[in-house]
Amino acid sequence: MRLREFLESLNEGMILIEYQPSDHPERAFLEVLRFFKGKDVTPVVVDIKDSLQVFIQQLKLQGFEIEADDLKVIKEGGRVTVGELIGKIDEFEDFTHHIGKYWEIYKKISSEKRKMLIILGLHKFLNQIKPDITKIEAYFEVIGRRHLQESGRVAFLFLNIGASSTYFRKGLEEVADCVLRIDKYQNVLVR
Repeated sequence: MRLREFLESLNEGMILIEYQPSDHPERAFLEVLRFFKGKDVTPVVVDIKDSLQVFIQQLKLQGFEIEADDLKVIKEGGRVTVGELIGKIDEFEDFTHHIGKYWEIYKKISSEKRKMLIILGLHKFLNQIKPDITKIEAYFEVIGRRHLQESGRVAFLFLNIGASSTYFRKGLEEVADCVLRIDKYQNVLVR
């Protein structure tokens, strides 16, 4: 099944999109944005350490145009702001404070505007918190499951598996409702 077909059948859930460093996940990101824009849904993007800017620049280099001004963005670290900044978190050492700050920012968004969440650069965050199982499980709970407590919500987690530990990947695969994989031809396939 291709990404477009998958999106048409999707109602809700946490979707993990895995890719290698040599892949082009930004194309899948663009397809997800375009699909939901056609349904008049603007996502909330969690931009971890300027990953959104990297995705947009890669798309521009490939000749794609992307309208990012209307994206609602939660920044986790980084310097470059793209879209409408909702809040920024620069605290990474105190994990509990980081998660609390994130949730505080996220709750400011009206429920009708937070039907879709896209997390970019997840490996950059997970690699910072080291293999502390309780922190990782808490992060999975907050970043994924809490967003899905109301029906009709979708969360897309983009994960560079070449830059992530097997432990992180397996943990995310376990909590995800569906795992997608970008293949060597840059197609996104349901695993």
